[in-house]
Amino acid sequence: MEMMYPELIVYSIIGAFLILFVWRKRKKFKNGIIVANTKYVKKTRYYKSLMLKYRIYNILIKAVCVLLIITCAILTARIYKTDKEEKEEYNRDIMLCMDVSGSVWDLDEEIIDTFIDLVSKLKDERFGLSAFDSSPVNIIPLTTDYNYAITVLKELKKCFENYHKYAIKTSTGRIYTNTLEEHGLVVNPVHEMFEGAFNGDGSSLIGEGLAYCASTFKKDDDRTKIVILTTDDDVEGSQIISVPEAANYSKSVDVKVYPIGTKSIKSAQRQELIEVANITNGNYYDFSSVSTSDIVDRIQKLNKTAIVKNVAVTKKDLPEIIVPYLFYILPALFVLEWRVRI
Repeated sequence: MEMMYPELIVYSIIGAFLILFVWRKRKKFKNGIIVANTKYVKKTRYYKSLMLKYRIYNILIKAVCVLLIITCAILTARIYKTDKEEKEEYNRDIMLCMDVSGSVWDLDEEIIDTFIDLVSKLKDERFGLSAFDSSPVNIIPLTTDYNYAITVLKELKKCFENYHKYAIKTSTGRIYTNTLEEHGLVVNPVHEMFEGAFNGDGSSLIGEGLAYCASTFKKDDDRTKIVILTTDDDVEGSQIISVPEAANYSKSVDVKVYPIGTKSIKSAQRQELIEVANITNGNYYDFSSVSTSDIVDRIQKLNKTAIVKNVAVTKKDLPEIIVPYLFYILPALFVLEWRVRI
């Protein structure tokens, strides 16, 4: 235990003795009536008994007053204790980068479901989500507001469910079984939710999508940066940034990329994604060989070194040590004051 203002104790002791000194120097007969010839009264046993009690009570009152001043000073000086708590914080940013072209929707839907559970278990980590097809768009900026992130992820999950509800699967992908108007749908619910990802020409422009996602991390930040990339790498159209350029850019900003390929991914595209993972010190995973939940668990374990131990120092006041004494001192002072009126 320590005192925040220990000098108050010294000041109170000095002040208490100054008060006693002034008290002793006060005039004895300031307001009373002087009576002559009291020497005979002073010799009586009764008078001597009363004076003895008076002096004892007077000394006790002064002692209690000094004790009260010192007790109040100790209370004002603030006794406290210092607690040191070591906290483990995950010094890590996780960005989910989704290719939202139609051929990747099955993988996207499952990864979203996995991340709804994952985000609810995060602590001190920032999470975000970006999407791309012909153009990249930020859906969830990096945040520790997990309630907000989960709400958005659930909305994304619902839009995929709506799509499946009104569509059937064919060899060319999913198509609507009925007209949109019959179901009150104006646009494809997936396209509506990922508005901005379908602007421009081309499809699965992974180079631009990955580069954009990597650029959302703060530069010169000592946090571990992770991108989980879902794609089939089936690029259609010309890219401003190629896949190798995006991978090298990610490496330059200390971003580790973990690509997850679709079940239908071709060997050439798989090899390119493996190269992306190698360049950025990440790992490649096949959706066909392992579930998304297992993949995310592996990624979590691989990056568990990104834990920072912080020591939180807190000062806690301990007035309960002194306050109980006041409940004894004050009544004692009142009793002595009442008894001294002999």
